[in-house]
Amino acid sequence: MEFAVCEASRSGKDWRARGAVRYPVRLPVTLLANGLQFKAVTEDFSASGVLFRLTETLPPGQEVEFLVEIPAGTLDFSHTAAVHCWGRIVRSFWKGGSPCAAAVIDEYRFQ
Repeated sequence: MEFAVCEASRSGKDWRARGAVRYPVRLPVTLLANGLQFKAVTEDFSASGVLFRLTETLPPGQEVEFLVEIPAGTLDFSHTAAVHCWGRIVRSFWKGGSPCAAAVIDEYRFQ
């Protein structure tokens, strides 16, 4: 499977309004939405949200659940960490021929 690189927008209100530092981390994840599984790769990650590259589009407002494994040495973690996240898609767009979606993380738990 090939993906295009999705870059976070650095123009307009979206970028200025972000309250958390975003880290450019590419990790494979499986999203659960409406009982279906969607393959994705994170493009950037913060404590409050994540930008995904997807193989299919997900609409704004769609609730999602995902488990992400963050390898040791990534995001200042000294050990590998698994984080179970619940959130919702807040923005969907196409970049370089691939669908992307930004999600806010409403709740998370370290496993």
